[in-house]
Amino acid sequence: PEAQKVLRNLFDFFDNHLHLKGPELIPFRYFYMTLASYFYENPSPDYDFLKKYFWFYSFHNEELLRNTTHLWRHIEFLNKHKKGELIQFDRFLIDKNELRTSSYSSKGRLSRAILSLFTNQEPKDWEYQDRSVITEFYYMLTDKPQLHHIFPTNFIANNPGKNKLDSNSLMNIAYVSQETNLKILDRNPVEYLKDYDTPGFENIIKGHLLPEELLEWSRMDSMPENGLDIFIERRIDLIIEKLKEKLIGINFEIIDTKEKSEVGE
Repeated sequence: PEAQKVLRNLFDFFDNHLHLKGPELIPFRYFYMTLASYFYENPSPDYDFLKKYFWFYSFHNEELLRNTTHLWRHIEFLNKHKKGELIQFDRFLIDKNELRTSSYSSKGRLSRAILSLFTNQEPKDWEYQDRSVITEFYYMLTDKPQLHHIFPTNFIANNPGKNKLDSNSLMNIAYVSQETNLKILDRNPVEYLKDYDTPGFENIIKGHLLPEELLEWSRMDSMPENGLDIFIERRIDLIIEKLKEKLIGINFEIIDTKEKSEVGE
């Protein structure tokens, strides 16, 4: 009976507190075990603490929950908190270049973490702004959310400009409805955003962690030749700002290994 309660609380946490729909968004499989241990015989779980725990280890530059040794350390850490003992998170470290080079095709820990952060924002549909893109039940085929390249890959291939970054980076991805994805296809973002730029669309953009510059370029009907690169760098900043909000009170350190490699070159 206690195990059943634990599992209900575990999936309630993922679904209703973090807004993650399905196992494909869980960065570490061991999260199921560590969090289950925390919920076991715990009448008063601290959900704010659990959210910090989830985002800290999902995005930390080092993979700190990849084996059974890590698993037991986490269980000990969580049990101390459950018992009311004083605990403290170590320094949080994030590398901008890891975000920059995160792959759309990868199913690794960081890729899942990034997609889970996008989902956690409960992004709204671009056309019907009161409607969530991430839905648990799909009443029509067109309701199914899809991952859309803000700068479509074919558009960048045909219009490379002065961009140097990969359009397949997860920094160039957002959740949209299937219907919206089909309407956009390989169009220039400066053009297709005009179709959705109605009152309140600025808030929709923010909910997808997309930089305001994107909408400004569309309204000016022009963007820099390295628009993709600017967009990706700005979105990295927005993701880091959001993580700082989620990890408030934790020593937060940012590095950029791309800058180091460029100096080396």
